[in-house]
Amino acid sequence: MRVLEIVASGEIGGGTNHVLQILQGFKHDATLALVTQRESYLVTKAREIGIPCFTLDFFAGRLNPRVPFGLHRILKSVQPQIVHVHGGRAAFFLALTGSAVPSVYTVHGFHFVYKSFPFRWFGREAERFILSYVNHVIFVSKFDQKLAQSHHMLSPNTSNSIIYNGIPSFPVIPDDRIHGRLIGFVARLEPQKDPLLFLDSLMELPGYQAVIIGTGALEMTVQKEIERKRLGNRVTMLGGLSHEETLKAMRELQVIVMTSRWEGLPLITLEAMRAGVPVVATDVGGMGEIIENGKSGVLVANRTATDIALAVKRVCQDKDFRVKLVREAHARVGEMFSEQTMLSRVREVYEKVAPAGPVA
Repeated sequence: MRVLEIVASGEIGGGTNHVLQILQGFKHDATLALVTQRESYLVTKAREIGIPCFTLDFFAGRLNPRVPFGLHRILKSVQPQIVHVHGGRAAFFLALTGSAVPSVYTVHGFHFVYKSFPFRWFGREAERFILSYVNHVIFVSKFDQKLAQSHHMLSPNTSNSIIYNGIPSFPVIPDDRIHGRLIGFVARLEPQKDPLLFLDSLMELPGYQAVIIGTGALEMTVQKEIERKRLGNRVTMLGGLSHEETLKAMRELQVIVMTSRWEGLPLITLEAMRAGVPVVATDVGGMGEIIENGKSGVLVANRTATDIALAVKRVCQDKDFRVKLVREAHARVGEMFSEQTMLSRVREVYEKVAPAGPVA
């Protein structure tokens, strides 16, 4: 089976790691190729595992005609039996090609909902156009599926399924390393993730140290805000680390704080829970499908610095509560968010959509 994976942004993040999981999981029993952004992290990692890569500039413009023409040429060259496209930007350009190759679209969150008019309207119509074009839609959370239904973007005939993101198993960190006051923000420095709210929360946590892992459009803004708030002696910015480096740094944290405005089903949450690092997160998107509030993590209903800081204090200062969170989170991820289960479900979709039998 020849499968072409397409994702616009190949930078470090959950979507990129998800695509790498698929490439790693299927590389021995399918013929794979990848299309992604030029000179990106994903290109480097995919080539390291022997995946042929094609690159385009997906971010030169939302209606850049070179992208669908480039995709058309790649499709003609690779001649895939299935195209699996990740994220709305890449899916929109694929739909513009008009290709008849069977396609699967994984929705990693609907961003249009959180934009102002008229961008919200244009975003919704673009997603409706995509969903009418592809053969099967994978939602990573029930939340996103319900959003699509509430905005009438799914017709009764639209083939779709919910496949939770999954992670490989790795050991929980020992209990003697999980007490302290080092908290972390591990995410792209973008408006969606709201790193400035994280800094506001830190202002209400005197005596706490913080690590920020990630890069993005708000990097300079975050640096200036650290200076303005005089947090330079309490915040360490580590920049964009590799996935392996991120996991290593994450295991040193006492809490991961997620201040997102919206989410699909973030991988970093699962990885933290599996590694035994408690998560305090804003209750947005599919977070409630991962975390049972007060049992396997803490969900903050109100996106305020005060409420986030109070949740962090509780996790760090209440030893029994923290130990319970670590134990329950580790078990929950192992039961519900296995990488093997995710790959098996994706394979089932490929076999359903493929025109010529099972993936082999």
